[in-house]
Amino acid sequence: MSAASLPMTLQGVFPYALAGFLVSLLACIGLILTQRWHGHFTHDHLVGVQKFHKRPTPRIGGAAIAAAYCGLALFLPDELRRDWILVGVAGTPALAAGLIEDITRKVGVQRRLIATMGAGLLFAILTGYVMDKVDLPGVDWLLAFTPVAVLFTCFSMGGVANAINIIDGFHGLASGSLIIMFGAFAFVGWQVGDPLVFSLAILFAALVGGFFVVNFPLGRIFMGDGGAYFCGFLLAALGVLLPSRNPDVSAWTALLICAYPVIETLASMRRKSRRAGHSIGQPDRVHFHMLAHRRYARRLVPKNRRRIELRNPATSIITWLLPALTAMLAAVGYHSALLSAVFFFFTVYVYSQVYRVMSLNAPNLPVVIARLL
Repeated sequence: MSAASLPMTLQGVFPYALAGFLVSLLACIGLILTQRWHGHFTHDHLVGVQKFHKRPTPRIGGAAIAAAYCGLALFLPDELRRDWILVGVAGTPALAAGLIEDITRKVGVQRRLIATMGAGLLFAILTGYVMDKVDLPGVDWLLAFTPVAVLFTCFSMGGVANAINIIDGFHGLASGSLIIMFGAFAFVGWQVGDPLVFSLAILFAALVGGFFVVNFPLGRIFMGDGGAYFCGFLLAALGVLLPSRNPDVSAWTALLICAYPVIETLASMRRKSRRAGHSIGQPDRVHFHMLAHRRYARRLVPKNRRRIELRNPATSIITWLLPALTAMLAAVGYHSALLSAVFFFFTVYVYSQVYRVMSLNAPNLPVVIARLL
């Protein structure tokens, strides 16, 4: 995969990003306007421990994003189109498993995980890029063996794709977080002179941006499992490409950019595994964003008919502080593996402390910040 002749400026990428944004936006609007025909199959349920919306809503935003991805391939320059198609083809298993689940509700968690890991395998085969170095003694020695590196890549990409699905709980939460993280990858790609990572990150953000406009703040359409898995896969692809194409950039930088969904997933797995009679794949009501909704969004938005629905997007705004923090830290520490690792574990500390305070029903957000300082 070579993109040496791609533009390294926003002006050069902007026309393609605008096209992707508009196609994604129009596709989402089309699904909303036609929901009376497909809503019986595509509407999200109103009942469930992770449901916070009040009206039947299409949950196949992933189909619109995928359609925009395919449509944009027609406009891209030749030097980018091949790479765009390879990444898209690799992400097809993740997209398909999610969309089938969105429509049938019959694809189990394990099967979806296998599909996202399969997408990681396809990515390694089609592009030739794998995670063969993570700047950890012993681990790097193991990753020097190609089969081990490929398996690790599959596992990592599948994990990130599933992590985005886990944080997809409020209007704009997943899509806004993705835009922030794509922006961080674009910044680092620009700083290190990687036109492919820069271009892909900007274009991915544009596709998600078209969906974001109709998802936030009123939630007229949801990303669904298909959108979450596919967009999570695109994020994971950048996480593999950045350090693989730029030896001076550590895998810790990619992990730092993706820290919020990754930490949320690991914390969720740990919490559920320690709860008697509760499986890791079973949903609960104590994710970080759910606590933010109960502890802060409800206090920020008064309880009345006109404003109560704004508590949902308010939760996303509060939670975006986490990916925004890691994006800023990545912008500062991308040149150093040690600094990126330190920043990642600092983020773990911030997450754990804020989570602990929220679970103890702290009075307000300034108290949390004061305790951290």
